[in-house]
Amino acid sequence: MTIKVTENPYGISPDSLFGMGMRINKKRQFLFVSRLLGKHLAVDPALSLGTGTVLASMLLESEGQESHPETNRIAAMINRQQPDRALVKKSLAYKAQLPTRTVFIGFAETATGLGHAVFQHFNEAVYLHTTREEMVNAEPSFRFEEEHSHATSHRVYAPEHVLQEAETIVLIDDEITSGRTAANLIISLNEAYPGKRYKVLSILDWRSDEHRQEFTEAMAIRHVSAEVLSMLAGEFVLHSEDTAEEPALDYLSGSGEFSAVTGELPAEMHAPFKSAFATYSLFTGRFGLTSKQHDRMDNWIRQLGDRIRMEPNDANILIIGIGENIYIPQRLALELGSNTRVQTTTRSPIFPSDKIGYPIKSKTKFLLPDSSGTEQYLYNLNAIKADRIIVVAESVREQESWQPLLAHLGELAPVTWLALTSEEKQVNSNET
Repeated sequence: MTIKVTENPYGISPDSLFGMGMRINKKRQFLFVSRLLGKHLAVDPALSLGTGTVLASMLLESEGQESHPETNRIAAMINRQQPDRALVKKSLAYKAQLPTRTVFIGFAETATGLGHAVFQHFNEAVYLHTTREEMVNAEPSFRFEEEHSHATSHRVYAPEHVLQEAETIVLIDDEITSGRTAANLIISLNEAYPGKRYKVLSILDWRSDEHRQEFTEAMAIRHVSAEVLSMLAGEFVLHSEDTAEEPALDYLSGSGEFSAVTGELPAEMHAPFKSAFATYSLFTGRFGLTSKQHDRMDNWIRQLGDRIRMEPNDANILIIGIGENIYIPQRLALELGSNTRVQTTTRSPIFPSDKIGYPIKSKTKFLLPDSSGTEQYLYNLNAIKADRIIVVAESVREQESWQPLLAHLGELAPVTWLALTSEEKQVNSNET
């Protein structure tokens, strides 16, 4: 692949933003593996949360307002790949007011945490993210398709009035390749809730001139105002579409003795919706989260960090989130000492290789606990040197289904199993 950068407002090196990976997906064989999101690679939470701050600042400037006061320092931090926890904690306190009623929507699954990290800087706003989960007792507000994805269907569950009353809708994704995913969502939203203006925020924007024209025409036909903002824009040429054959990989198996530590989520923040296999927290944004509820979550996360904090403060801790639940693990990681890193499980199958410079070295495959057999992956676990691993589960219903993952992680480091919405409060953690 040859890459040409055309816009780079903060002068951030592409190598600080991503590495290239090969997807096991006939629809699209490549993947920009983010060094910021904490999805496929374990990262310092200061990088993940700081990325949201930079995008929030770009949104402010596009609305004719002053940028976030720490934007340039955070961008420089990202470029150096040298996390500054104190800087990011200070930056999180900055809140702004947008001129119109605004709803933020993060794309599942990769950008749910990024969308939340943008939203956190705004008062009197609402955040929600698309989801691939299907609720048994609720109909989605709407659906749309992500054509190239491994799992294409997105659902949005939000109170009807949230989208009806919005004047501006901000869509957040980590990467735009053709722009069709954003266009599909805008078209779906416009059909259901006409008359809104749109902003699209992304770390990367790889649309060609043809793709940009296609996006502009799709919006113009529908008389929709839509602006795209990104930290880095350019074009790429893929020189080969060859696929790699991957040796068969077994699912994790095994079991151990584990019990969940409950997060003591406020009772009113348990979601009234559930899937056939899981219960949910309103703090994630899957069903709509207001700025005031987010402020409550700030306090809850600090208290939760105090409960599970371990000594010494510089202990190496890896926090693993599950699927779409990314932001809460990031914020918890920021609370738990200077050497805490975070990553989340993913649906995306990536080819691993020991080749120098290739970001995905090893691959672990397992069935998502409390699900209908959804395949999940974790990458580069063999490289971790952790004193503790904390697994953050939104809910735990069938404890047996968690055993293979927890048993495997327990071979790498002692595991604490944190369940945010467990009905039964258990207080012990595995020390194996």
